[in-house]
Order: sequence, then structure tokens, then C-alpha cells
Amino acid sequence: MLKKTVLIPVFTFLLGALLTIVLVSRESGSSQKNESQEPLYWVAPMDANYRKNAPGKSPMGMDLIPVYDNANQDQPVGTVSISPQIENQLGVKTASVVHESLHQVLDVAGFLQYDDTSVQHYHSRTNGWIEKLYVYSVGDKIKQGQKLYDLYSPELVYGQEEFIGALNTGNKRLLQSSRLKLKALGVNREQIALLEKTKKVKQNLTFYAKKSGYVSHLNVREGMYVQPQIEMLATADLSTIWVLAEVFESQLVWLDVGLPVTMSLKAFAGKSWQGKVDYIFPNVNAVNRTQQVRVVFDNPDLILKPNMFAQLNIQTKPLPASLLVPSNAIIITGTNERVVLSLGDGQYRSVIVTTGKQSQGLTQVLTGLKQGQRVVTSAQFLIDSESNITAELVRIDTPKQDSIDRVWVHGTVQAIEPDALTIAHEPIEKWQWSAMVMSLPIDEHVDISTLKVGDEIGFCLDEFENKQYVISHVEQQTSVNIGVSVDRIKMHNAKPEQGMQP
Repeated sequence: MLKKTVLIPVFTFLLGALLTIVLVSRESGSSQKNESQEPLYWVAPMDANYRKNAPGKSPMGMDLIPVYDNANQDQPVGTVSISPQIENQLGVKTASVVHESLHQVLDVAGFLQYDDTSVQHYHSRTNGWIEKLYVYSVGDKIKQGQKLYDLYSPELVYGQEEFIGALNTGNKRLLQSSRLKLKALGVNREQIALLEKTKKVKQNLTFYAKKSGYVSHLNVREGMYVQPQIEMLATADLSTIWVLAEVFESQLVWLDVGLPVTMSLKAFAGKSWQGKVDYIFPNVNAVNRTQQVRVVFDNPDLILKPNMFAQLNIQTKPLPASLLVPSNAIIITGTNERVVLSLGDGQYRSVIVTTGKQSQGLTQVLTGLKQGQRVVTSAQFLIDSESNITAELVRIDTPKQDSIDRVWVHGTVQAIEPDALTIAHEPIEKWQWSAMVMSLPIDEHVDISTLKVGDEIGFCLDEFENKQYVISHVEQQTSVNIGVSVDRIKMHNAKPEQGMQP
């Protein structure tokens, strides 16, 4: 606990020190370009809101950094400058934004099991006793038509006697009924034909294997009493093998039926098997957040055994070419994803990006970058922090665009342009303006789509420090007395930014 308590302040101090190096580097570079200028103010390295009019110390004890009027004036907001020496100390590395196809190889684990389509279950269709068992243990290899067991059943004996009685009567319907009964009890055609020929009832009937394979379950022994609900044995073929693999939820977008798969097993080093994705199960495991995939492999030499552990490589289809960057260049925050863009000559800026799929250390970039640009892959977190501080400083340095005065005026629309309105307005006593016709720019957020020439409107007119005037709000009026006729006033078409005075 003591070690953790000590390490946290040390790490914070080191991070602050590195960030100070970046800030000092930027400001020193700026000061070299502005040796003849006086700083506007001094700012704390770790708090952009702490500013002083003279050098000094920040609340954290760090030297305040000078900020000049034209620092990074030619670059977009958030651009920072780092000297080559500091770049080397921070270990800054960059990589190009490339336009290539992204592909993925899914490395997953799986377990071998029987091919369920080859599994054959054996049940007695009547009550009876196992008089003779020809299968001795699980794993025994059997062939189609091989003897499995001899069964004594009173119902089988009665069925044979009924069949012989029907033969003696010559009643075809009775004969057909007794024949179907024997088939329903599991007696095969050869045994029925022999019974029809010899007319001799057998106390024990032999049952045979319907498919070739290996015994996977054996639940009876000689002398046991069996019933239809008891599974006596089951067999499965190993000529094909199934592998069930677990794929993470985040990788599901790459999966598709029919994808080629390469399998390797530690039991057979240097040997591999080729198969394909046969089925993707519809449900996701709620605990592991994985989805099960079934892969089919041929097993002609029968060396693949159920319950073996396997390593699978699923070859996915390449995606269409797109912009790619190293995944470690992406900075993930709570609200967006960013990368630090290298502008050259020690200039860097954080930009917001939209990312797509990831594979093999690369990430798709859907928006925010262009091919050929370079992004920072090492020390990007420090530069990103500095870029955001710089953007905040620029925001603080930029004069506020709030109007210094505002009036509400009534007027009539004379002409409509995409970004301006020509209005015949009433006198503005507050600004000592007489009634006149003016072309006034409108704020980009003002909706004028419903206006037409001749409409009487009320509008807010904002005045800024540089004597610019902008319409910030418009409301259509039903009845407005402008107080002056358009024909009696002089037309003034000068824009406000030309410094027009009433």
C-alpha cells in the first residue's frame, strides 16, 4: 500500500514535467520567432485558465510560460511546436496513413468430437433379455451388418408364432399384418424370409449393426433385462470429425460459413489439416461472450480422436481497401477517438477520427484523415494533452464574438440574399440612426427560408466592437408601422462591415 501511495505522486510529477517540456519547447520556439515582441501574458503549464501579466510561479510551483500574439498564427487551432531535441527526448515516432485492404486471421481454440450425423443409437423395441453380446467395450470397431447382440423377448416369440399361423391359414391380410408387426419389433427382412421358409420359431433373435463405426457408448452386458427406453449402445464414424471452437463476440463480424480453416494439434507436431467453417451457432454465450463455430475436417487415417485439443486459424475474407493506421495511434476518450497528426517541421495537432474494424495491429479510419498523412504512434498522449491545452489557450485569446450592443427593430424586406437581407427599417434612437434601407448580414443560424420580399419583420441587430452589424434573430410580423415610407428614404446598399454610419 505504501509503494502505491508513493508511486502515484511520482508518476503525476513526471507526467507534469514532460508536459512542461512540451509547453516550454513550444513557447521557446515561439519566443525565437517573436524576440522583438512583448508577451501578451504568462500562463501556467498545467492550468490554461491561470494567467498573469508578469513572470512568476504557478500554484503548482512551475514557471509561468509567455504567450505571444502571433504564436501558431499560420496553423489551425490546437497546433503545437516541438523542437527536434525534445522530439528525440520524448521518443516521438510516426507512421503513414495507408490505403490498403484489411484482413484478419482468427486464432481460436477448439475441441474435437464425433460427427453427429454419423452417430447411430441402438434400442430394443420390446422388453427382453440380452442372451449374447458381441460388443465388449467402448472404442470397439464394428462394420455394417456385424452382429451386436442376441435378444430373448416373449413378444418376439409370439410375433413369430402369429406369422407362422397366418402362413398356414393363407389369409393374405392376416399375413401382411403379422409381417408388419415383426418389422415393427426390429426383425429384418432376411430373418422374416428365413422364418417364412423354415416355419421354425427362434427363441433368441440376433440384431445387427446398421452403420460402420466405433462404439461410443455401451450400457448393457449379457443377461441384462432391457426396455425400449434404455439405450443399449451407440456408434459413431470417425472418417469425418467435428471441431467446436469459441470465437469472441468482437470477432463475429469476420465470420462466414465456408471460410477455410487450418488446424494443428500438439499431439502431431508439424502436421496440419484443412477444413472449412460448416456452421455458426445462433446464440452467444452469456458468460464468456463467445459464439460457437463448427468446423468439419476429413479424417481418412483416423488419427483424429474425439476430445483432442486443437488450434484453429480461420482465414477471413479481405475487406475493401480503406484508410489504415496503427492501432496504437488511436487515443480513446470517453467522448471520441483522436489521433495526433504530424504536420512536419515539429508541428503537431490532435484531430478527431471515426474508426472501424481492427486487425493485426491496424485500425480502419473512416473519417478525419487522408492517405499519406502521418500520425504519431509514440508519445502521442503527451502531445494530445498539449494540443488540447493549446486549443483552449487560443479560445481564451480570441476576442469574444458576443455583441456589445443589441437593438430590436421593425422593418420591411426589400431583397433576400443567401447571407444578407436588404431591409427598410424604422429609426433606431438608441444608436441615433434615422430610417433607411440597409443590406445587413444574417447570422448562419437564422432561418430565412420562409421570408419573401414585402414581408414586415421584427429583427434583432447586434453591434460588435469593429462596428460590424449582424441580424441575430428574425420574426415575421402581422402588422407593423414602420413609421417611414420607402419612397421617402434614401437607399443605402453599403454593407455594415464597410463602416457605414447613419
